[in-house]
Amino acid sequence: MADKLDIKNEMRAIDTRDRSWYKSLTAEERAKYDKQLWVQMRYASSVNGINAAQYLMLVNEFVNVNFNTLKHHPQLQHYLLQLAGSGKAEFHPWIQPGKGVVKDKFMTWLSKEYPEYSNEELELLLEINGKEVFIDIMEQQGMTKKEIKEIVK
Repeated sequence: MADKLDIKNEMRAIDTRDRSWYKSLTAEERAKYDKQLWVQMRYASSVNGINAAQYLMLVNEFVNVNFNTLKHHPQLQHYLLQLAGSGKAEFHPWIQPGKGVVKDKFMTWLSKEYPEYSNEELELLLEINGKEVFIDIMEQQGMTKKEIKEIVK
């Protein structure tokens, strides 16, 4: 059982678009594989080499976007992962998920005001203008002193 569910075999099935691989799993193997589909998605989206951008884009487009919607259809999720496959086995390094970054309330407010800006652009905007400008904007929006103090602290 462990041999079929080795990460190299799982990624080979995705890379080569082996449609019969999932069907060849026993009920016990399927149950184990289905519980780790998120891990498969992480591995499948990371590839070293010329196809890296293709894998990342296709896995995000076809699998990541609707992952929770399709959680009750693991075979379909597996087939969607296979859409990213290049037809030959690739090396898939593990990429550790990012640590949750705690934003302060002011940066959270700023990101809601300017959703089109990246975090770096927001930090630059704050550095150029200073908090006083944004406190003035908060006042113009009708926020109370107490609300402003809570956000700014």
